[in-house]
Amino acid sequence: MQHPNFETRHPLQTDDQETGIDPLQNYITSKTGGSVESSGTKSFSESDSTFISYRKEWDELFLNCNYLARIRQKGINGQLRSSRFRSVCWKLYLDVLPEDKSQWINKTMELRTQYEKIKETHITNPRKAAGQQDLVVNNPLSQDEGSLWNKFFQDKELRGMIQQDVMRTFPEMQYFQQDDVRNMLTDILFCYARENEQLLYKQGMHELLAPIVFILHCDHQAFQHASETAYPSEDMKSLLNPEFHEHDAYAMFSQLMETAEPWFSSFEREVRKGKEEMITSIPFARPQDSGPSVAIVAKVNRIQDQLLKKHDNELYMHLTRLEIAPQIYGIRWVRLLFGREFPLQDLLVVWDALFADSITLDLVDYIFVAMLLYIRDALIASNYQTCLGLLMHYPPIGDIHALLHKALFLRDPKNNPRPVNYQFQQNLDYYKTRGADLMSKTRARASAAPLNINKVSSSLLNFGRKLISPAISINASGGPPVGSDAGFAPPQAVGRSLAEPPATAPQSQLPPLQHQQTQHHRLLKSESMPVHLSKGKATPHPTVWTDHRTR
Repeated sequence: MQHPNFETRHPLQTDDQETGIDPLQNYITSKTGGSVESSGTKSFSESDSTFISYRKEWDELFLNCNYLARIRQKGINGQLRSSRFRSVCWKLYLDVLPEDKSQWINKTMELRTQYEKIKETHITNPRKAAGQQDLVVNNPLSQDEGSLWNKFFQDKELRGMIQQDVMRTFPEMQYFQQDDVRNMLTDILFCYARENEQLLYKQGMHELLAPIVFILHCDHQAFQHASETAYPSEDMKSLLNPEFHEHDAYAMFSQLMETAEPWFSSFEREVRKGKEEMITSIPFARPQDSGPSVAIVAKVNRIQDQLLKKHDNELYMHLTRLEIAPQIYGIRWVRLLFGREFPLQDLLVVWDALFADSITLDLVDYIFVAMLLYIRDALIASNYQTCLGLLMHYPPIGDIHALLHKALFLRDPKNNPRPVNYQFQQNLDYYKTRGADLMSKTRARASAAPLNINKVSSSLLNFGRKLISPAISINASGGPPVGSDAGFAPPQAVGRSLAEPPATAPQSQLPPLQHQQTQHHRLLKSESMPVHLSKGKATPHPTVWTDHRTR
């Protein structure tokens, strides 16, 4: 959630413009007074000069032989804030377009055709499906895996979950309240989820897609305005065609997720000899290391425990002393690429630098540290509650370029000039209040609900049946009844560690059949105790109950 003192406006609009207006409106001014002509029309010379400036910017960005290095430097230096070709630069940064300009049109057509096929495959209507005559399989009540209706209802559930997040996307911006824009976001995220069944859709992906859709919209508006008075080049017409807004957004989002996927996944993907293997979570991990995913937790831990400690040991020790784990705030920072920490016009500048620097987004780590250093004095002077408010409701930054320069200097001080020191100074009462709210919500969620025996999972029931079945078979073969006390260990042995032998006769002195019966009944009794507890029966051995609660 963005700071209340900030408003997210169109990155190219003037102060008196309203969100959603043509981003080039501030360029359409007369030469005399700088105001739009009252008649709403323009002279030919003005229209012609508008296209000339449009074409000039295109040539400056992409005409030189070493154009890619040039636009990368522009992105890192924050010089694309008012660019009318930002989406083209992002496509080059994300490898959606090849460096060879002669292949741009073919590559673009290939990606758009690919998305058309993906959409036709995953977005289907079972009523209109051709050649489906088997009503036994294809009917609304069918549970068959091959049923189009069964797939339709599963897709409806997934789309509903995506739509809930899409409805909350940039609520302060009129552009994202339009139904066609919301449908576009939903279709892109749904197709991505169906194409990546291992990952599906995770909350937060919509906040990575929304800025991509928005900058494409800005560039399309600029292209349509410029092409009203002149004939654009074939490259312009192909790359900036508004009819393929959704197709291009999907291609860019998919490429971005190639890097961001591990931050959303519960597994780690490792490529070995051309084969992808899914690696499960780290065994015996600390509680703070388990949770969202191995990759994202390892990343934020490394940033705070290594990078921050290296550049500001005092701040690192303060956060460690307060037991503020980086997962509390850092997972959101990294996953959303700081999407909730900055207003949109500044966020796009941050993403310019991130994408221009490397498709692997290595600069994320140093922007993370630079953000901590910006508020370091306020953090060190604050208690846990206020620190939490500062980190979860990051304060506004006056100059986003200074933050990026700080991050570049932290990573490579030899090749980047030392930025001017800057510190956040503001009344901390607001952040103290926000931290208190977060703590109260956390405590409310942490209150454990009583165990409901009716909600025991099927896997637990199956596990219980496997434990009972050996005892039943022994009983059927002439052994003691299950409810009897024969063969049980004394009550004192139940709460002991499993590694500790019970105070009974040595196993070597027991007959083989009696020893087997004893082991089965002891296991049966110890495993069944939690079930009795859930029904309200008292027990003198709470340790066994605690162990089974955590399974």
